[in-house]
Amino acid sequence: MTRGVHREFELTLAIHCAPVLAGYKPAALFPKPGWWKAAPIHKVSTCGLRCVPIKRQEKNTIIFVYRPVLLELTLRRPVIRHALPEFGYPAAGSVTEYLAFLAGRFRQSPEFPHEVGFFLGYPPEDVLGFIRHKGAHCKLCGPWKVYGDAEKSGVLFAEYARCKQKLLEHIQGGGTIFAGSFPAAV
Repeated sequence: MTRGVHREFELTLAIHCAPVLAGYKPAALFPKPGWWKAAPIHKVSTCGLRCVPIKRQEKNTIIFVYRPVLLELTLRRPVIRHALPEFGYPAAGSVTEYLAFLAGRFRQSPEFPHEVGFFLGYPPEDVLGFIRHKGAHCKLCGPWKVYGDAEKSGVLFAEYARCKQKLLEHIQGGGTIFAGSFPAAV
């Protein structure tokens, strides 16, 4: 593997997964880059993460990166446990079962499975509001559309952006995400 692919891999993770790497969010999604087969995917486990293709298509594969313990805690929240069966998920599934079902929804549903917002750590009221209002009439728009507490979500948007910026600066300055040496502000 070339140093260029290694660097691209780290930059891609920083851009799409900084809050996950820092432990603020349970998961992130991003489109698979062309160089992905040469990436050191096994290294994400050194950061306590797992990485799986959640939607596989020849030209449109989506990668799901997650922190297993944090995702499990997120999906155990009563409001989420109550909501997921409305989308066909098992009432008391494991993270593995839920991820398999989500992957099936990505493959089989003609529409994007917006309940993925629960998995990504978005506030449940925002996920449900987005689905209910079909993306219209939100209070605030950032990494997700806000239907609940706009002030709290605005603070999270800023925190996630700061986290991403610090991690990008760290990598661009010669640091790595795989040595566990995140910048202090992340």
